[in-house]
Amino acid sequence: MGGPRWVPVGKVLRTHGIRGAVVVAPYGETLDRRRPGDRVFVQASPGGVPRELRIEDKRPLRSLWILSFEGIQDLGGARRLVGLELGVPEEDLEPLEEGEYYHHQLVGLEVVTESGTALGRIVGVMETKAHDLYAVETDSGREILLPAVAEIIKAVDVTRGIMVVDPPEGLWDDL
Repeated sequence: MGGPRWVPVGKVLRTHGIRGAVVVAPYGETLDRRRPGDRVFVQASPGGVPRELRIEDKRPLRSLWILSFEGIQDLGGARRLVGLELGVPEEDLEPLEEGEYYHHQLVGLEVVTESGTALGRIVGVMETKAHDLYAVETDSGREILLPAVAEIIKAVDVTRGIMVVDPPEGLWDDL
């Protein structure tokens, strides 16, 4: 989207009922903070013009959300959203506490050891009950899952584009 950066916050998985609601898988906790009346966007095609939607109702469904939007009141309207990503403009995101980051801020960071050895780039963030896992792609194309815990993650500098880590012994030995 031209202008503000569009940050994906979830994907519409399926319809729910016959009154236009949809089931959404959230990416991180950003969607958790959205409330009725807040705006989200859908983009039907890459490079297409995002369509603004206003959340009308929001209910939890296990680790998912059931959302309904103003102006979408039937199954046909909901079906057109299935498979699309929901996003918000970056400026709509709430500020986080010191040391907290949105997933989109971490993806793309170069991962280096405390001695400066480059290990790879973060290509994804996976949430688990215990802690997040950072998917790091090495130069050889392998993907390593790095636990997002204080003993391993020593510093994050989004501005410089790096994450400094002290990986567990053996994690990168065979690369």
